[in-house]
Amino acid sequence: MKKKRIILLHNSSKPDTGEKGLSLLTWLEQRSEIVAHSLHEPIDMDRLPEADFVVVLGGDGTILSTARLLKERELPIVGVNMGKLGFLAEYSIEDFQNCFERIVTDDSLISRRTMLDCQIIGPGRAARYTTAVNELAIVAGPPFRIIQVQVRIGTEQLAVCSGDGLIVATPTGSTAYNLSAGGPIIAATINAAVITPLAAHSLSFRPIVVNLDAPIGIRCREATAYDSEHQSPPAVVAIDGQQHLPLDHDEEVIITRSAKSFRLVTNPFQSPWRLLNTKLNWGALPNYTNHQQS
Repeated sequence: MKKKRIILLHNSSKPDTGEKGLSLLTWLEQRSEIVAHSLHEPIDMDRLPEADFVVVLGGDGTILSTARLLKERELPIVGVNMGKLGFLAEYSIEDFQNCFERIVTDDSLISRRTMLDCQIIGPGRAARYTTAVNELAIVAGPPFRIIQVQVRIGTEQLAVCSGDGLIVATPTGSTAYNLSAGGPIIAATINAAVITPLAAHSLSFRPIVVNLDAPIGIRCREATAYDSEHQSPPAVVAIDGQQHLPLDHDEEVIITRSAKSFRLVTNPFQSPWRLLNTKLNWGALPNYTNHQQS
């Protein structure tokens, strides 16, 4: 069988990734064709050679940024966890080595995940474009007061949320910021998004799961005590917690399902529901203890 072409990336800010990466590189060179790696110097992500897989040593954040950069290529990403939670980085180094032959031959391990294309438009300005793998969050900018966020789906007005803002999350991102904000968990391969308010000043606005057949439009309406002479915009668009774009009152964020998918190589010994249980204790029983009366 022809050796698979692999790109090996690592997060240099994570302890031990350099040393362990070099060891893994030696191991991989005996089993695959390494067409590029970042262990000695940074890689130009816009000029990557042709490859079959990208192996990422790092945490979930490293995988998110890699997925956005590789959007047009749609290369399958294998996450080797060197971070804390490791929800997307499903493999330990030992797991990766033990499963390597199956990883490079079994297409059923590749999970195709929805990403969100985001366009920010406003009068007299060039449109800004970006992509979210986990979520897009509209949050209050300085001076961090209450904001009103107006949401539409297609041409129909959905709601106005008054509070700290809101999140539009992919199924992959439903277990991240969305879950912390009280939003539901969505199976990772469903074609949908969840809209979750942040500290809403209304009991009537609850998280809602929507399909992506029509674009989602979001505007930030007037913020409480916002001074028109203030230099900062009333809101910020946060992409995967890593990219931050200002949002003015006269601008709109338009969110659509990306034509490209985030391709994550899953661990055959970690089902999605088992992963939720082991990483987040989802579905676990209370820690019952027997109390004996003296």
